[in-house]
Amino acid sequence: MVIKEIFTPDIAITWLPWAVQYFFMMGLAYACVWVATIHLFSHAKPDDRLLKLCACLMLTAGIVAPIALLADLHQPLRAWHFYAQVRPESWMWYGAFLLPVFSGTSALFAWLLLRQYLPKHTAHQDSDWLNKIGQLLRFGDWNSDKFIKPIALITALSACSIALYTGMETMAIKARPLWHTYWLPPLMAMSALLAACGTLAVLNRLLKGYQQSTQDKLLLWVRASFGLFALCIIGWALFDKGSAPEAALLLETSPSWQLAAIWVLVTLAMLALMLAIRHLPNVAMIVVSLTAIHLAWGFRWIVLIQAQTDPKYGAGTYLYQLPWGPEGLLGIAGTFGLWLALMALVSELIRHTPAAKLAR
Repeated sequence: MVIKEIFTPDIAITWLPWAVQYFFMMGLAYACVWVATIHLFSHAKPDDRLLKLCACLMLTAGIVAPIALLADLHQPLRAWHFYAQVRPESWMWYGAFLLPVFSGTSALFAWLLLRQYLPKHTAHQDSDWLNKIGQLLRFGDWNSDKFIKPIALITALSACSIALYTGMETMAIKARPLWHTYWLPPLMAMSALLAACGTLAVLNRLLKGYQQSTQDKLLLWVRASFGLFALCIIGWALFDKGSAPEAALLLETSPSWQLAAIWVLVTLAMLALMLAIRHLPNVAMIVVSLTAIHLAWGFRWIVLIQAQTDPKYGAGTYLYQLPWGPEGLLGIAGTFGLWLALMALVSELIRHTPAAKLAR
Protein backbone atom coordinates (compact mmCIF):
# COMPACT_ATOMS: atom_id res chain seq x y z
CA MET A 1 0.00 0.00 0.00
CA VAL A 2 1.33 3.42 -1.00
CA ILE A 3 0.50 6.34 1.27
CA LYS A 4 0.63 9.86 -0.16
CA GLU A 5 0.39 12.90 2.06
CA ILE A 6 -1.16 16.06 0.67
CA PHE A 7 -0.46 19.35 2.40
CA THR A 8 -2.87 22.24 1.86
CA PRO A 9 -2.23 25.64 3.41
CA ASP A 10 -5.08 27.21 5.37
CA ILE A 11 -5.54 30.55 3.63
CA ALA A 12 -7.92 33.17 4.97
CA ILE A 13 -10.79 34.23 2.73
CA THR A 14 -10.54 37.63 1.07
CA TRP A 15 -14.24 38.48 0.61
CA LEU A 16 -15.81 38.79 4.06
CA PRO A 17 -19.51 38.60 5.06
CA TRP A 18 -19.66 42.35 4.35
CA ALA A 19 -19.63 41.35 0.66
CA VAL A 20 -22.70 39.17 1.15
CA GLN A 21 -24.49 42.12 2.73
CA TYR A 22 -23.45 44.40 -0.13
CA PHE A 23 -24.61 42.03 -2.86
CA PHE A 24 -27.85 41.32 -1.01
CA MET A 25 -28.75 44.95 -0.27
CA MET A 26 -27.76 46.13 -3.73
CA GLY A 27 -29.88 43.35 -5.21
CA LEU A 28 -32.89 44.54 -3.22
CA ALA A 29 -32.32 48.09 -4.45
CA TYR A 30 -32.01 47.42 -8.18
CA ALA A 31 -34.76 44.79 -8.18
CA CYS A 32 -37.17 47.28 -6.58
CA VAL A 33 -36.37 49.71 -9.39
CA TRP A 34 -37.37 47.05 -11.92
CA VAL A 35 -40.63 46.25 -10.09
CA ALA A 36 -41.59 49.92 -9.76
CA THR A 37 -40.71 50.78 -13.36
CA ILE A 38 -42.54 47.81 -14.88
CA HIS A 39 -45.58 48.53 -12.72
CA LEU A 40 -45.58 52.22 -13.69
CA PHE A 41 -45.56 51.50 -17.41
CA SER A 42 -47.89 48.50 -17.38
CA HIS A 43 -50.79 49.96 -15.40
CA ALA A 44 -52.93 52.95 -16.32
CA LYS A 45 -53.67 53.46 -12.60
CA PRO A 46 -50.60 52.30 -10.69
CA ASP A 47 -50.85 50.85 -7.21
CA ASP A 48 -49.66 53.70 -4.95
CA ARG A 49 -49.02 51.30 -2.08
CA LEU A 50 -46.72 49.11 -4.20
CA LEU A 51 -44.78 52.11 -5.52
CA LYS A 52 -44.44 53.49 -2.01
CA LEU A 53 -43.00 50.22 -0.71
CA CYS A 54 -40.62 49.95 -3.67
CA ALA A 55 -39.40 53.50 -3.07
CA CYS A 56 -38.77 52.86 0.64
CA LEU A 57 -36.83 49.68 -0.05
CA MET A 58 -34.75 50.99 -2.97
CA LEU A 59 -33.83 54.10 -0.97
CA THR A 60 -32.85 52.39 2.27
CA ALA A 61 -31.13 49.37 0.70
CA GLY A 62 -29.37 51.66 -1.77
CA ILE A 63 -27.87 53.61 1.14
CA VAL A 64 -26.78 50.58 3.19
CA ALA A 65 -25.23 48.60 0.30
CA PRO A 66 -22.33 51.00 -0.46
CA ILE A 67 -21.56 51.22 3.27
CA ALA A 68 -21.19 47.43 3.40
CA LEU A 69 -19.00 47.57 0.28
CA LEU A 70 -16.65 50.11 1.84
CA ALA A 71 -16.42 47.92 4.94
CA ASP A 72 -15.47 44.93 2.79
CA LEU A 73 -12.67 46.90 1.13
CA HIS A 74 -10.80 46.70 4.49
CA GLN A 75 -9.28 50.13 3.80
CA PRO A 76 -12.18 52.26 2.52
CA LEU A 77 -9.98 55.22 1.61
CA ARG A 78 -8.27 53.14 -1.05
CA ALA A 79 -11.45 53.41 -3.15
CA TRP A 80 -10.01 56.57 -4.73
CA HIS A 81 -7.55 54.34 -6.62
CA PHE A 82 -10.44 53.28 -8.87
CA TYR A 83 -10.66 56.86 -10.11
CA ALA A 84 -6.95 57.67 -10.13
CA GLN A 85 -6.06 54.74 -12.41
CA VAL A 86 -7.59 53.59 -15.68
CA ARG A 87 -8.32 49.86 -15.65
CA PRO A 88 -10.74 49.04 -18.51
CA GLU A 89 -10.03 45.32 -18.09
CA SER A 90 -11.45 45.39 -14.54
CA TRP A 91 -15.17 45.15 -13.83
CA MET A 92 -14.59 46.74 -10.44
CA TRP A 93 -13.21 49.81 -12.21
CA TYR A 94 -16.44 50.11 -14.20
CA GLY A 95 -18.41 49.56 -11.02
CA ALA A 96 -16.68 52.52 -9.38
CA PHE A 97 -18.49 54.73 -11.91
CA LEU A 98 -21.73 52.76 -12.28
CA LEU A 99 -22.42 52.53 -8.55
CA PRO A 100 -22.54 56.31 -7.82
CA VAL A 101 -24.77 56.81 -10.85
CA PHE A 102 -27.20 54.17 -9.60
CA SER A 103 -27.11 55.51 -6.04
CA GLY A 104 -28.00 58.99 -7.31
CA THR A 105 -30.69 57.98 -9.80
CA SER A 106 -32.36 55.49 -7.45
CA ALA A 107 -32.43 58.06 -4.63
CA LEU A 108 -33.98 60.60 -7.01
CA PHE A 109 -36.54 58.06 -8.25
CA ALA A 110 -37.44 57.09 -4.69
CA TRP A 111 -37.76 60.74 -3.68
CA LEU A 112 -40.12 61.47 -6.58
CA LEU A 113 -42.31 58.51 -5.57
CA LEU A 114 -42.31 59.45 -1.88
CA ARG A 115 -42.54 63.23 -2.25
CA GLN A 116 -46.35 63.28 -2.16
CA TYR A 117 -46.25 61.65 1.30
CA LEU A 118 -43.94 64.26 2.81
CA PRO A 119 -45.62 66.99 4.91
CA LYS A 120 -46.36 70.31 3.23
CA HIS A 121 -45.51 73.73 4.62
CA THR A 122 -48.27 75.09 6.84
CA ALA A 123 -49.08 78.58 8.07
CA HIS A 124 -48.80 77.67 11.76
CA GLN A 125 -45.49 76.88 13.40
CA ASP A 126 -44.88 73.14 13.58
CA SER A 127 -42.95 71.94 16.62
CA ASP A 128 -42.49 68.37 15.34
CA TRP A 129 -38.88 68.14 14.15
CA LEU A 130 -39.71 65.21 11.85
CA ASN A 131 -42.32 67.35 10.11
CA LYS A 132 -39.80 70.13 9.67
CA ILE A 133 -37.30 67.72 8.09
CA GLY A 134 -40.03 66.33 5.84
CA GLN A 135 -41.03 69.81 4.72
CA LEU A 136 -37.42 70.60 3.85
CA LEU A 137 -37.04 67.34 1.93
CA ARG A 138 -40.15 68.14 -0.11
CA PHE A 139 -38.40 71.17 -1.67
CA GLY A 140 -41.58 73.15 -2.18
CA ASP A 141 -45.11 72.35 -3.34
CA TRP A 142 -44.55 72.16 -7.11
CA ASN A 143 -45.86 69.24 -9.20
CA SER A 144 -43.20 66.57 -9.82
CA ASP A 145 -45.38 63.83 -11.35
CA LYS A 146 -44.25 64.52 -14.91
CA PHE A 147 -40.66 63.63 -14.02
CA ILE A 148 -41.40 60.21 -12.53
CA LYS A 149 -41.55 58.09 -15.70
CA PRO A 150 -38.46 59.59 -17.43
CA ILE A 151 -36.44 59.17 -14.23
CA ALA A 152 -37.83 55.64 -13.85
CA LEU A 153 -36.46 54.66 -17.28
CA ILE A 154 -33.04 56.15 -16.56
CA THR A 155 -32.90 54.42 -13.17
CA ALA A 156 -34.02 51.10 -14.65
CA LEU A 157 -31.16 51.23 -17.17
CA SER A 158 -28.77 52.06 -14.36
CA ALA A 159 -30.18 49.15 -12.35
CA CYS A 160 -29.48 46.81 -15.27
CA SER A 161 -25.89 48.03 -15.37
CA ILE A 162 -25.48 47.36 -11.63
CA ALA A 163 -27.00 43.88 -11.97
CA LEU A 164 -24.57 43.12 -14.79
CA TYR A 165 -21.58 44.60 -12.95
CA THR A 166 -22.21 42.84 -9.63
CA GLY A 167 -22.51 39.51 -11.44
CA MET A 168 -19.59 39.98 -13.78
CA GLU A 169 -17.11 41.21 -11.16
CA THR A 170 -17.45 37.79 -9.52
CA MET A 171 -17.77 35.77 -12.70
CA ALA A 172 -14.60 37.33 -14.15
CA ILE A 173 -12.34 35.53 -11.62
CA LYS A 174 -11.07 32.60 -13.68
CA ALA A 175 -9.04 31.18 -10.79
CA ARG A 176 -12.27 30.06 -9.13
CA PRO A 177 -14.22 27.67 -11.42
CA LEU A 178 -17.30 27.93 -9.19
CA TRP A 179 -17.55 31.63 -10.01
CA HIS A 180 -16.43 31.57 -13.62
CA THR A 181 -19.76 30.89 -15.34
CA TYR A 182 -21.99 33.11 -17.45
CA TRP A 183 -24.96 31.76 -15.49
CA LEU A 184 -23.85 33.67 -12.39
CA PRO A 185 -25.13 37.18 -13.38
CA PRO A 186 -28.67 35.97 -14.19
CA LEU A 187 -28.71 33.80 -11.07
CA MET A 188 -27.75 36.80 -8.94
CA ALA A 189 -30.30 39.04 -10.66
CA MET A 190 -33.22 36.61 -10.43
CA SER A 191 -32.49 35.77 -6.78
CA ALA A 192 -32.36 39.51 -6.06
CA LEU A 193 -35.76 39.96 -7.69
CA LEU A 194 -37.14 37.08 -5.61
CA ALA A 195 -35.76 38.57 -2.39
CA ALA A 196 -37.04 42.06 -3.24
CA CYS A 197 -40.57 40.82 -3.90
CA GLY A 198 -40.52 38.82 -0.68
CA THR A 199 -39.27 41.83 1.30
CA LEU A 200 -41.94 44.07 -0.23
CA ALA A 201 -44.61 41.58 0.83
CA VAL A 202 -43.28 41.60 4.41
CA LEU A 203 -43.15 45.41 4.45
CA ASN A 204 -46.70 45.59 3.14
CA ARG A 205 -47.76 43.56 6.16
CA LEU A 206 -45.63 45.40 8.73
CA LEU A 207 -45.94 49.04 7.65
CA LYS A 208 -49.15 50.97 8.24
CA GLY A 209 -51.65 50.86 5.37
CA TYR A 210 -51.71 47.15 4.47
CA GLN A 211 -53.59 46.42 1.23
CA GLN A 212 -54.65 42.96 0.13
CA SER A 213 -54.63 43.97 -3.56
CA THR A 214 -50.97 44.92 -3.25
CA GLN A 215 -50.21 41.60 -1.57
CA ASP A 216 -51.91 39.77 -4.45
CA LYS A 217 -49.75 41.60 -6.98
CA LEU A 218 -46.62 40.79 -4.99
CA LEU A 219 -47.58 37.12 -4.88
CA LEU A 220 -47.59 37.12 -8.69
CA TRP A 221 -44.16 38.77 -8.65
CA VAL A 222 -42.84 36.16 -6.19
CA ARG A 223 -44.12 33.32 -8.36
CA ALA A 224 -42.63 34.78 -11.53
CA SER A 225 -39.24 35.55 -9.97
CA PHE A 226 -39.07 32.13 -8.32
CA GLY A 227 -39.81 30.47 -11.66
CA LEU A 228 -37.05 32.45 -13.39
CA PHE A 229 -34.57 31.69 -10.60
CA ALA A 230 -35.41 27.97 -10.73
CA LEU A 231 -34.97 27.93 -14.52
CA CYS A 232 -31.56 29.58 -14.16
CA ILE A 233 -30.47 26.93 -11.65
CA ILE A 234 -31.66 24.14 -13.94
CA GLY A 235 -29.91 25.74 -16.92
CA TRP A 236 -26.68 26.09 -14.95
CA ALA A 237 -26.81 22.47 -13.75
CA LEU A 238 -27.53 21.05 -17.21
CA PHE A 239 -25.56 23.24 -19.61
CA ASP A 240 -22.62 24.76 -17.74
CA LYS A 241 -19.32 23.08 -18.58
CA GLY A 242 -17.06 24.51 -15.87
CA SER A 243 -18.77 25.63 -12.69
CA ALA A 244 -21.37 22.82 -12.50
CA PRO A 245 -18.80 19.96 -12.81
CA GLU A 246 -16.66 21.64 -10.14
CA ALA A 247 -19.68 21.81 -7.83
CA ALA A 248 -20.46 18.14 -8.52
CA LEU A 249 -16.88 17.22 -7.61
CA LEU A 250 -17.17 19.10 -4.31
CA LEU A 251 -20.43 17.30 -3.53
CA GLU A 252 -18.60 13.98 -3.72
CA THR A 253 -15.89 14.93 -1.23
CA SER A 254 -17.10 17.74 1.06
CA PRO A 255 -19.77 17.24 3.76
CA SER A 256 -20.30 21.02 4.02
CA TRP A 257 -21.13 21.24 0.33
CA GLN A 258 -23.43 18.25 0.62
CA LEU A 259 -25.26 20.03 3.43
CA ALA A 260 -25.48 23.21 1.32
CA ALA A 261 -26.94 21.24 -1.61
CA ILE A 262 -29.56 19.64 0.64
CA TRP A 263 -30.50 23.08 2.01
CA VAL A 264 -30.91 24.53 -1.50
CA LEU A 265 -33.01 21.62 -2.77
CA VAL A 266 -35.24 21.51 0.32
CA THR A 267 -35.79 25.28 0.25
CA LEU A 268 -36.58 25.25 -3.47
CA ALA A 269 -38.98 22.33 -3.05
CA MET A 270 -40.76 23.98 -0.10
CA LEU A 271 -41.19 27.24 -2.00
CA ALA A 272 -42.43 25.44 -5.10
CA LEU A 273 -45.04 23.49 -3.13
CA MET A 274 -46.31 26.56 -1.27
CA LEU A 275 -46.42 28.73 -4.39
CA ALA A 276 -48.41 26.03 -6.16
CA ILE A 277 -51.32 26.81 -3.81
CA ARG A 278 -53.64 29.13 -5.72
CA HIS A 279 -54.89 31.19 -2.79
CA LEU A 280 -52.27 31.50 -0.08
CA PRO A 281 -53.44 32.38 3.44
CA ASN A 282 -51.85 35.47 4.94
CA VAL A 283 -49.68 33.44 7.32
CA ALA A 284 -48.46 31.24 4.46
CA MET A 285 -47.64 34.33 2.41
CA ILE A 286 -45.41 35.62 5.21
CA VAL A 287 -43.67 32.22 5.38
CA VAL A 288 -43.16 32.24 1.61
CA SER A 289 -41.78 35.78 1.68
CA LEU A 290 -39.33 35.08 4.51
CA THR A 291 -38.23 31.84 2.83
CA ALA A 292 -37.60 33.70 -0.43
CA ILE A 293 -35.47 36.27 1.41
CA HIS A 294 -33.62 33.48 3.21
CA LEU A 295 -32.97 31.63 -0.06
CA ALA A 296 -31.55 34.70 -1.81
CA TRP A 297 -29.30 35.63 1.11
CA GLY A 298 -28.15 32.03 1.57
CA PHE A 299 -27.41 31.72 -2.15
CA ARG A 300 -25.08 34.71 -1.88
CA TRP A 301 -23.41 33.22 1.17
CA ILE A 302 -22.72 29.98 -0.71
CA VAL A 303 -21.44 31.81 -3.79
CA LEU A 304 -19.33 34.46 -2.08
CA ILE A 305 -18.16 32.85 1.18
CA GLN A 306 -18.41 29.08 0.92
CA ALA A 307 -17.00 29.10 -2.61
CA GLN A 308 -13.80 30.55 -1.16
CA THR A 309 -13.32 27.37 0.87
CA ASP A 310 -12.66 25.61 -2.45
CA PRO A 311 -8.92 26.32 -2.91
CA LYS A 312 -7.66 27.98 -6.08
CA TYR A 313 -4.67 25.65 -5.99
CA GLY A 314 -4.15 22.41 -4.09
CA ALA A 315 -6.54 19.81 -2.72
CA GLY A 316 -9.25 19.60 -0.10
CA THR A 317 -11.27 22.50 1.21
CA TYR A 318 -10.40 25.33 3.57
CA LEU A 319 -12.12 25.57 6.93
CA TYR A 320 -14.10 28.73 7.67
CA GLN A 321 -15.59 29.78 10.98
CA LEU A 322 -17.84 32.82 11.15
CA PRO A 323 -16.23 35.37 13.51
CA TRP A 324 -18.31 37.01 16.21
CA GLY A 325 -16.90 40.49 15.61
CA PRO A 326 -17.36 43.20 12.95
CA GLU A 327 -15.90 40.98 10.22
CA GLY A 328 -18.51 38.32 10.91
CA LEU A 329 -21.78 38.03 12.83
CA LEU A 330 -21.67 41.53 14.30
CA GLY A 331 -21.15 43.03 10.84
CA ILE A 332 -24.12 41.10 9.45
CA ALA A 333 -26.38 42.13 12.34
CA GLY A 334 -25.14 45.72 12.17
CA THR A 335 -25.93 45.98 8.46
CA PHE A 336 -29.48 44.74 8.92
CA GLY A 337 -29.82 46.96 11.99
CA LEU A 338 -28.80 50.03 9.99
CA TRP A 339 -31.31 49.13 7.29
CA LEU A 340 -34.09 48.71 9.87
CA ALA A 341 -33.22 52.07 11.43
CA LEU A 342 -33.36 53.81 8.04
CA MET A 343 -36.63 52.08 7.20
CA ALA A 344 -38.14 53.26 10.51
CA LEU A 345 -36.97 56.82 9.85
CA VAL A 346 -38.31 56.89 6.29
CA SER A 347 -41.65 55.40 7.35
CA GLU A 348 -42.01 58.15 9.95
CA LEU A 349 -41.23 60.88 7.42
CA ILE A 350 -43.85 59.65 4.93
CA ARG A 351 -46.67 58.91 7.37
CA HIS A 352 -48.78 61.77 5.97
CA THR A 353 -51.64 61.15 3.52
CA PRO A 354 -51.46 63.17 0.26
CA ALA A 355 -54.05 65.90 -0.12
CA ALA A 356 -55.21 64.41 -3.43
CA LYS A 357 -56.23 61.23 -1.62
CA LEU A 358 -58.03 63.14 1.11
CA ALA A 359 -60.16 64.84 -1.54
CA ARG A 360 -61.29 61.56 -3.14
